[in-house]
Order: sequence, then structure tokens, then C-alpha cells
Amino acid sequence: MTSIGATLPGMASAAVLMPLKPCYVSVPSASREVEPVAVGGSGFTPGSKVDIAVDGVPAVSGVPVDSVGGLPAGVQVRAPFVTKGDQAFAITVAEQGNPANTVTGTSRVTALSASFSPRAGRPGRTVTFRGRGFTQAGKVHMHYRFKGKTRERVAVTPTGPCGRFEVRRKLFPFSPVSTGRWLVQFDQQKKYSTTPSSAFVQQSITVTRTVRFR
Repeated sequence: MTSIGATLPGMASAAVLMPLKPCYVSVPSASREVEPVAVGGSGFTPGSKVDIAVDGVPAVSGVPVDSVGGLPAGVQVRAPFVTKGDQAFAITVAEQGNPANTVTGTSRVTALSASFSPRAGRPGRTVTFRGRGFTQAGKVHMHYRFKGKTRERVAVTPTGPCGRFEVRRKLFPFSPVSTGRWLVQFDQQKKYSTTPSSAFVQQSITVTRTVRFR
């Protein structure tokens, strides 16, 4: 038995959402920065319009569908803003006038952070380094800066979709350690830059007889 199928002009197949990244980054600062989410899809009725919602909250309305049923390039929404940890969220694209042609994709958003504890002690004391939000491929680099120069660079490997790490190491893995103000920058760029291409976090350390964090 032979089956023959055809899609008539103006009819849509089942909508499909372009895969989302596994995790997006939220920067818990005064600027409330959140990594944008690119939204793409196909299978909508050509010439129709769609509405996009994030966790059920309308984000963009009336996005035009092209002549082959796809969403135009450049459509973006904001992932939810989070100040700590990470959480799941959903993107829903619904065709206006045709609620049956609705598609949903899920991902996660994480709050960018990097820290170490305990927060006081000798420079050679073993501490726990923790971080999240380093979602690019490759290692997280810790650049130890003193008086405008990089004195040491240490790398750790993040794991999971949201780029987390937790390791126990010496606070200063080298000696001697000069007294004064140090800057430790966490990023995913091997060579230090004041404006790295990756997400980054800076921690200031003042070295005296003990170590105090600001």
C-alpha cells in the first residue's frame, strides 16, 4: 500500500522551536543584566503572527511569520533575572488565532558568582573556591593581579550546563605574597583582560598579617 501526503499552501505543519542553550547567565548587579535568549522556530502558518511568553508572562507580541512558516532572525527575549542559584524557565511560542499550534522549550538561568571561604586567614590557608555562570567551553581562569600586573594564573574546570565549580586549594598557591591589595579575576579567558569576552567576577583581597575580604 502506498500513502501519498501533501501540505497545501497556507497550511502549517506542527510548530518546532529551535533548541535553546542549556543555561543562560544572570548578573546580580545594579544593572540587572541577563543573557538574551534567541528564539527561532518553524512550522507556523505562513504570514501569521505569534506571541512569545517567558514562564507564562507575555514577552513579545505579534512577531510576523515568514512565507515558509519560520520566525524571523533576531527575535530575542530575556531569561528570568535571578540573584542566586539557578532555576528552570520555559519559552512558549503561540500562533495567534490558532492556539493548537503552540510550542514550548525549557532551559535554565543561573546567577553569575565566584567566591571563596573562609573569608579570613593566612595567604597559604586552604579555602573552598565556588562559582557558577561560566558557561563557555573551557576552563575558568583565576588571574592574581597585584599593582597592575598578573602575578599568577590558576585554572579550574567547570561542570554541568550552568558552569559550576567547587574546589579546595590554597588561597594563594604561590609565595612569597606581597602585602597590599590584590585583585583576583575569574573568567574564561586564558590571557588577562580588563574586558574579557566571557563572563567575569572580581574579588579584592587585602593582605596584611591576615587576609581580609572587601
